[in-house]
Amino acid sequence: MLASPPMRRTSGSARRTQGVLGGRSEQVVRRVLDAAIVELARSGYAGFRMDEVVSMARVNKTTIYRRWPSRAALVTALVDRMRIPLRESPLPDTGQLERDLVEAFRRRSTVGRKIEGRAWARLLAERHSPEVEAIIKDAVDERRGEWRSMVTRAIARGEVPPGTDAQLLLHLVRAIVDARRLDTAWLVLAVRTVIAGARAGTLERGPRSSPRTHVPPARRRKRL
Repeated sequence: MLASPPMRRTSGSARRTQGVLGGRSEQVVRRVLDAAIVELARSGYAGFRMDEVVSMARVNKTTIYRRWPSRAALVTALVDRMRIPLRESPLPDTGQLERDLVEAFRRRSTVGRKIEGRAWARLLAERHSPEVEAIIKDAVDERRGEWRSMVTRAIARGEVPPGTDAQLLLHLVRAIVDARRLDTAWLVLAVRTVIAGARAGTLERGPRSSPRTHVPPARRRKRL
């Protein structure tokens, strides 16, 4: 029987070289994505320029296009990276709707002031573009489901009526909060006001007629 050839061992220098190459590759990816988020926050998707990313990341253009052959591919990778911290930090579940909403909107405000928040806002503003919609749809649906879950849990606990329209409730809080610079007192007031309306049954699903406007009766003409 022939003896098996001895197994070749990878030298220490070769292992170190592989590690360095892998480390360099990760550094390049990080630099490119860091530059891409700056460009996205500044220019939006329509104005996004790959050349600007190349310049800021200090890499060769071929390095970027080899991994991300198009603007859509690069921004998709960027959205995937932005979703990671969201998944690692789910929205609050304190057992009370008011506390959940106050904390969730406080986090939303904090993220909105960061470059990630500004970049995300630019994408949301361009959802009319089918290309942008295709890139962000899964992420938007996933996060929207988390927000709605706060309200559906409150419905299950009996905090608000069963027919409460979760999306309408969230839209109303968001509209009030976004109407002025956020502070804690204003946020708590906004949340309490909308929840009070929900408990009164004004936010139930179904056809909602617009409030009637009182029109005073026409004055009778004076007889001549």
